[in-house]
Formats: sequence, structure tokens, C-alpha cells
Amino acid sequence: MPKVFSYVRFSSAKQSAGDSFERQIKAAKAFATSKGLELADPKDYLFFDAGRSAYKGRHIDDTSELARFLGYVEDGTVPVGSYLVIESLDRLSREKVRDALPRFLDLLAKGINVFTSLDQRTYTKDFDVTDLLVSIISMSRAHEESATKGSRVSSAWAKKHKEARDTGKPLGKLRPLWLDLTPDGYVLNPAHAQVVQRIFDLSAKGYGSRVIAATLNQDGIPTFSADRKNSSGLWGFSTIRHILESRTTLGEYQPHIFIGGERTPDGEPIKGYFPPVITEEQFYLAAAARASRRLHKVTKVTKNFNVLAGIFFCQKCGGTMHLQGFKDRKYFKCANKQKGMCDSGLIGAERSESVFREVLAKIDSLSLVRSSSGSLTKKLHVIDGRVEELRVKQANAESSHEEFPSRITAKLLQQIETDLETLNAEREALAQSLATDQVVSKSDFFESLDLTSYEGRAAANNLVKRLGVRISVMKLERMNECYAVSVEGTVSFLVYNREAALTIRSVDTDILDKQVMHGEITQDQRVRLEQIREMGNVQGTTSLVRALFNWEHVVASRADNG
Repeated sequence: MPKVFSYVRFSSAKQSAGDSFERQIKAAKAFATSKGLELADPKDYLFFDAGRSAYKGRHIDDTSELARFLGYVEDGTVPVGSYLVIESLDRLSREKVRDALPRFLDLLAKGINVFTSLDQRTYTKDFDVTDLLVSIISMSRAHEESATKGSRVSSAWAKKHKEARDTGKPLGKLRPLWLDLTPDGYVLNPAHAQVVQRIFDLSAKGYGSRVIAATLNQDGIPTFSADRKNSSGLWGFSTIRHILESRTTLGEYQPHIFIGGERTPDGEPIKGYFPPVITEEQFYLAAAARASRRLHKVTKVTKNFNVLAGIFFCQKCGGTMHLQGFKDRKYFKCANKQKGMCDSGLIGAERSESVFREVLAKIDSLSLVRSSSGSLTKKLHVIDGRVEELRVKQANAESSHEEFPSRITAKLLQQIETDLETLNAEREALAQSLATDQVVSKSDFFESLDLTSYEGRAAANNLVKRLGVRISVMKLERMNECYAVSVEGTVSFLVYNREAALTIRSVDTDILDKQVMHGEITQDQRVRLEQIREMGNVQGTTSLVRALFNWEHVVASRADNG
């Protein structure tokens, strides 16, 4: 039995804020009542294209609602004789007539009637010439109006972009919300600028966008647009993310134009156009921290940051170890065990955090306690942020070059590759400088280490993730475990927990150096371990493991004697 279907479309947020949606739905209901037909259930069959312009056919694609309706017509879900109610033909298409008319006629040919509520006209497959002329004129007018409007808007913005690039002339009221517009140009809004700086500082310390938003809301910090677009007055994670990713915070302005309906950069960014609200160092420190969080997929919001988030795994199945329990009875449990896919045991949280402390003592983590190392590490992280930005540009350029090969994109790719090589060389030099800045006393390191505050725990977690650390745990027996610590995919050392005492085992040269420095092994024992390593290189991993096991029963190395 034929039904009535409603197709609603508007192309701007302003239209959605008004009564455009309600008006179009109400018209469909009235038409269904007048015809004595059933209006298809809006939950399943309301075809609603919000924010889509029909100009250039942008709403006729695989994702649009009109495409979904056409699909239902093809497979018979929409019965022959049904009605599609639209406000006017210009809602159906603002394409050129020669492109839009076949689609309109195809609907009618398949037995679908089109009713336009604005002029109360019904189009069927038995239309007469007059009706057809009306539809053609309507479509043509709609396309011409959109084209004229688009041309005028484009010309106006092209003029503004030229003035901005040539003279630095302000774009009028359009500006980042941490700036004010004065007769002399843009100036920082002191209160808003302070909030932006805090957002970048929190991000660099390990806070995710959701946690930053929650923190600002808890502290009663009003949003920049609380009296306008944001009626709730609350910070959202998308706003925080937009601020962190926007280079307008550095004072840059990137003009855009629309090409084929896509927003595309118009030339190079204009540097120094806006007053910068942060430094490049702050921008790239936050970028490096975000890249690290994305890589390890740590998104959980927690008041007491889990220092092992994103780096702790089950040795048995490779599943992620999740922190569970309450207060003093916390433990780690394999994610696959919860699904019945792994039979590994529970791992005590307190013991695991002790292992984490040992990991910090064995890797390049002095930036957490020493200002000189902190300065080097900060420079390292700034380079990481720049590298991440270049890699994104590289991926975009490669995609563009693959689709539309040109000398320009080839030259851009070559320049990006050169810049990456330069940055990687700088990074290697900084890493070597950081490696020479060492502390002798492990007890002093632990005394200065902050694993109590949220900031301290987040900073430690971010550091080990950036260094490519991964910890895998295996339950040995009731209270004993073995932790395998890998750095950049290679096992660096093992930590055994036996009866609440930690033992470090390694044949890695750097780790052996630190064990001697920390007093965990003697120089003679180090020599013996190096001999075992060389034997393993010749005879294989099995011989290495057997030799280490036999040596383990001769001498013990305690991690807790520093």
C-alpha cells in the first residue's frame, strides 16, 4: 500500500535553529492526512539531510538521505504509488538542470509521486507539459540563485583574503575567541588567553581533551561563547581539541576557498596575522603528548592516573591489562580473561607500580626529577611534535600526489622528507646528550620522583610511552610474577617478583651499566652476564635462558637495595 515519505533538507545551522525542520515535517503530516495515507514511521523513514547543500549535488552521494530513499525505491521497500513530500523542487536539487532533471524524472518513472508543499503541486508519471516546464524553471532558478550567491560570496572573501595577506587588514568580527577586535586591530583578551595557555599546559602534562574540559567545568571557567552559541556554558572535548589543533594559537591565519564543494587552503598560511597566544614550544609539546596518547589509545578519564595505562599487557595472550578493584584492593586483570579467552591470574596493582618505578630507574627518565634533563627532554618532545605535524602533511601530500600527480606535490614531498631527516638528526643528537646526563643514586631518584600527584603520574606515563616501553606480565605462582620490559620492540630486561622482592635480570649493556651504578650487581657479575650474552649470541636463545637460570641460583640481584 502506498505511503507518504518526507524528505527534509537544509544547508545551514541557522536554518536548523529556526523552524525549517518543523515546518517541513508538519507539511508532510498534513499531506498524509489529506490523502488518507499513512505517513511512514519517522524513526525509520524520515529522510533528513542537515547541513547539506543541494548546490552541485553534494547531497546526492552514498551517505546522503536522498541516496538512501533512492535505494529503497530500487529495492521495493518504498511501494509504487507512494509520495515523496518536499517543500519545493529547489530542496530536491540545486544542480544544473541537465543533471537534476533525469533524477527527478527517474523517480516519477518508477511510480513515485513528488508533492511540493510550498506550491501544493503534485508531480506524477502522467505529468503534462505545463507541469514539466514548471519543474524545469524551478530547478533552473534554484541553480542560478545558488551559483550567483556562491559567486558573490567567493568574490567578497577573495578580496578579504588578499587584503589580509597584503596589508594584515582584520577580517572584521571573524576571529579566534581569545582575541578582541579594536580600532587598531586584534589584541589578546587577557582572561581568555590565560585559559588557552592553561589548556596547552594541561595537555602537555598528559591530560586528554575530555579531562581538560571536565577540569575547566569543575573550576567554573566559563566558555568563550557562553552567551552565544554555547547555551550550556560548559566546555566540551571537541572545543578543547579544536583549540589544541589550531595554529591560530600561534598567530597564523590560513585562508580557505571552496573547490568542488570542498573547503581547501588558499595559499600558504599568513604568519603573524593574529597575536600569538602561546609559543611554538608549548604548541609542539602538547602535540607530542596528544600523539603519544593516540598511539597507545589511552582515553579513560580517571581522578588517579593509571601509570601503566597503554603499556601493560598479558604475556600469555597479549591482551591489555586493565586496572580494577577499589581503594587498597586494586589489581590488574587481562582484558581477554574477562571475555573467557585467557586464564592468566590477577596481578597486584601495588607490586606492578613497584615494577614501574624500576622501569623508570632503568630508562632515560631523569627529566622527571632533574631540571637539566627536563630541558633536554622538553626540546626532544618539541621535535617529536614537529615530526608528527610533518608526517600528517606528508600523508596528505602523498594522497594528493597519488590522485593528481604534479611537480608541486612532488617538490613538497621532497621538502618534507628533507625536513624530517633534519629533525631526526637533531633528535638523535639530543637523545645522546640526554643519555650522558645520569644520576648515580637510585634512592635520590626515587626520593625526587613524583608518583603521587595526577600531573606526576601522567608525566611518567607519557614519558615511557614516548620511549616505546612495553611491559608484559606472566603469573608464575600465587604471589610471584615475571615482567618483561621491552623498549622499541626489543626485550631490554626482566623483573622478577618473588615474595615481595624484585630482581632485575638483563644482558643489555645499558641496563647492566645502570645495575652496576645502582649497586644491584658487581662489576665481576656484569662481566659474567656479558659472557652469558655472547654465548647466547652464538648458541641461541635457549642456551641463553638456561645459562641465566643457572646463574640465578648462584647469585641474587635485588632491585630494592638502592
